[in-house]
Amino acid sequence: MAIIARKRTNRHRAAFKKSIEEVRLYKPALWHPENEPICSKKKMKRLILLIYFLPFGINGQVLDWTFETKGPIHNTPVINESIVYIGSADGLFYALSEADGVQKWSYNSKSPIYTDAAIWNDLVFFSNEAGRLIALNKHTGKLEWQFQAEPESSQDLWDYYRSSPVVCEERIFWGNGDGNLYALDARTGIKNWSFQTEGPIHASAVVDNGTVFIGNFKGRLFAIDTETGVEKWKFQAIGSHYFPNAEFQRAPLVHNGKIYIGSRDLNLYVLNKETGRGIWHFTEPGGSWIIATPLVHEGKVFFGSSDTYTFYALSEKSGKEKWNIRTYARSYGSPLSYASQILFPGFDGKIRAVEPETGNVLWTYQTHTSKINYGKLYDENGKFRTDLKINSALQGEQLINALGPIVCTPLLIGQSLIFGSVDGKIYKIQLP
Repeated sequence: MAIIARKRTNRHRAAFKKSIEEVRLYKPALWHPENEPICSKKKMKRLILLIYFLPFGINGQVLDWTFETKGPIHNTPVINESIVYIGSADGLFYALSEADGVQKWSYNSKSPIYTDAAIWNDLVFFSNEAGRLIALNKHTGKLEWQFQAEPESSQDLWDYYRSSPVVCEERIFWGNGDGNLYALDARTGIKNWSFQTEGPIHASAVVDNGTVFIGNFKGRLFAIDTETGVEKWKFQAIGSHYFPNAEFQRAPLVHNGKIYIGSRDLNLYVLNKETGRGIWHFTEPGGSWIIATPLVHEGKVFFGSSDTYTFYALSEKSGKEKWNIRTYARSYGSPLSYASQILFPGFDGKIRAVEPETGNVLWTYQTHTSKINYGKLYDENGKFRTDLKINSALQGEQLINALGPIVCTPLLIGQSLIFGSVDGKIYKIQLP
C-alpha cells in the first residue's frame, strides 16, 4: 500500500513545518500489583509489556543513554575528544558527553538546525534555517564568527536535509538554498569564492583531491576546483516523467575513482570522477526515489529506497542486482559496515543489520517511541495496516513521524551507534 501520494502543491509546502513538529510521547500510567492475583491475565500482560520496553534488544543491543531535545533531529552527530556535537530543530546546538549523554553546553541559534556539524581545530561549524553558517568554540560554545547567506526554505514535505559544512585544508565548503556553493576561510568566515549552481543546494559536498563535488535540486552534479571555484565538469541527471528535476538530496560517494549518487528521478548514478561521464546507472524497478548516499563494500553497493521500502545490494562493477529485501519503511540514511554486517536506519524507528551476501536480517533495534506507536501504522506482521484511511500527504507524514523516523546516518563509534530521531531524541546503543 502506498502511504504517500507525492503531489507538490503550495498547500503541502506551507504545511511541511507542521509535519515535523516534535512527537508527543505517550507516558504509560503507573500501576501497582498488590491486589492482583500473581497469575492474572492483566498482570501477565503488564509483565510482557515491561519486558518489551526494557532498554535492550533481544539480540544483545543495549541502550546506553538517551538525550531529549525539543525538536526533530534529521542530522548525524559528530564526535571529537569524547564530546558529541549535534543540532536540533529546536534551534539549539548541543555538546554532550559521549559516556553518559550529559549536556556540557548548548548554544541557541534561534532557528532550526538540520545540518551535520564539522570540527576544525577548536572550532565547530553548523548552519541553520536562517541561512547562517555558525562557528563556535567547541569547548565553551562561545560564538566565534558567523556568515550570512539567504534563509532556507523547504521545497516540499520530503525535503529533510540541508547542506552541511565540510572542512578541508582550512577552508569550509557549504551549499545553500540560494544555489551557491560557498568556500570560506575556516578561521575567520571570510568568503574566498562562491559558485552559483542555478538550483537550491540541500545536499552536502564531498571534497576529494582538490575537487569539491556537490549536487543541487535541479539534478545537476558539479565538480569544482577547491582553490579557484572554477567548474571542472557538470553532470545532468536524466529526469523522469513525474520527477523531471531529478533532485539530488544527499552527498555523493567518492570511491575508487567513481562517484555514486542517488536521485529523485528513480536512478542511482555511477560516474567517472575525472570526467563526469556515466559508467552505469540503476533504475529502481518499483519507481521509487533513491535518496541515501550508498555504501560500497567488498564489491557491492548498498542503499535503501523511498516508497518501495526496499534495501538493495548491487554489483559494484556492473550495477546488476544481487539481492533485495522489503522492510516496509523508507531508508534515507547511509548504510554502515560493522563486524561482517550491513546496518541501515529506517523511517519506522528501527535499525536493521543484514548479512551482506544474502540480505538475511540478523537483528533489529527498535526505539521506544517506535514501539509505542508502531501499531498505529503496522500490523502484527510488520506490514502496513489495511484499515488505514489517509486523506492527505500531510496526514500520512504525521503518522510516519509519530514513529520517530531515523532519517540520519547513525554514527558508528567502536561497538556503539549514536543517532538522532524525528522524535527529538538522541540515542546511544551498544551493538552485539
